[in-house]
Amino acid sequence: MMATLGQDLKRERELRGISLEDISDSTKISLKLLEALEQDRLDDLPGEFFIKAILRTYATSIGLEEDSFLNKYYEDSLLKEQLTEEKAQSNKIQQPLPKHIKKRIGLSMLAIAILAILIFVYLIAWKKSPSPPQEELQPSALIQQETPAALPEIEALSQPVFEEKQLLLEISIKEETWIEVYADGELKVDDTKQPGEMITVQASEELLINLGNAGGIAYKINNREGKPFGISGVQIRNIRITLENYLEFLVQELTESQTI
Repeated sequence: MMATLGQDLKRERELRGISLEDISDSTKISLKLLEALEQDRLDDLPGEFFIKAILRTYATSIGLEEDSFLNKYYEDSLLKEQLTEEKAQSNKIQQPLPKHIKKRIGLSMLAIAILAILIFVYLIAWKKSPSPPQEELQPSALIQQETPAALPEIEALSQPVFEEKQLLLEISIKEETWIEVYADGELKVDDTKQPGEMITVQASEELLINLGNAGGIAYKINNREGKPFGISGVQIRNIRITLENYLEFLVQELTESQTI
């Protein structure tokens, strides 16, 4: 049986006499994420972007070529998708048509057959009747000019859209809370914070936040106020903020037209 990605990583690490604690200390990746990687529990890791980032960092820290293990990850992911699709196809059971649908189909076919018979009888009778004298048709009667429908006007965008190039997260601690923040797959904050403390984290593509007290913080993204993550005392995990979705986390500001 072929070894899994996690088994290959663990074997290479043990051959070099390196512990998971050593890797965690040198890379700042939490021990539980490294254990999940070696045990092939990729569903416990926070998304494909972070899986690849953690995998690269792990391989580099023990002196391995990162591309070979990334290729292994892609192959395993593709195989898993194929097996899932084949299983779904094999589980499909063709459902018989309900009785009321069969009845409707039967009535429709009967109606079509009756209509065909009536048309056939009419054509026979029409061939036997004398043809009336043909009147000369005026060209104006055959040609109908249609005025094309007016196309709806496309409203021009009133304001230009600016694309952000980075994510700047500013957190103010209001209540005691444990907080963990990843920036582009790298652990930046993992600590219990007290009221009054401030945290600033910058990322190029993605932020991932885990909170022990969802209502214990206030935050801004790119100098704009963010929506609350939850109420006090509630734990929340895997808050994923990217350049594509960060606007969903912001408090919507009223425009001049809305305030009038």
